[in-house]
Amino acid sequence: MAFEQTVKVAGDNVTYLFNSELKKYALMDTGFIQNNAGAYIMQRALEPNKGLEKSIKLKVAVDKDITGVKIKTVNPSGNDTVNIFKNENPELVELYRFYLNELVERGILTETV
Repeated sequence: MAFEQTVKVAGDNVTYLFNSELKKYALMDTGFIQNNAGAYIMQRALEPNKGLEKSIKLKVAVDKDITGVKIKTVNPSGNDTVNIFKNENPELVELYRFYLNELVERGILTETV
């Protein structure tokens, strides 16, 4: 999956637009960590009682040039996408929305319909 300006998570009815005018410091202030390839990654547990390693996660990645984003929900090992909207657990969706709303409030993403 390539980095894009407009992203939508499988099952979600909301589309997000990435703010390509961002500076890397805004990402770092929001909890993004730069990986070895230069991309900025933020992972959040959607099942906090299990810890990050054993939880379904929200994973947000911004390319090293800060021109595009990827957003997905993944299984605990991080190698398979999980559709949290099919799951009968509204707490996963509520926490997912909370984390993405934080990115919207910080100006990293804009919510579109």
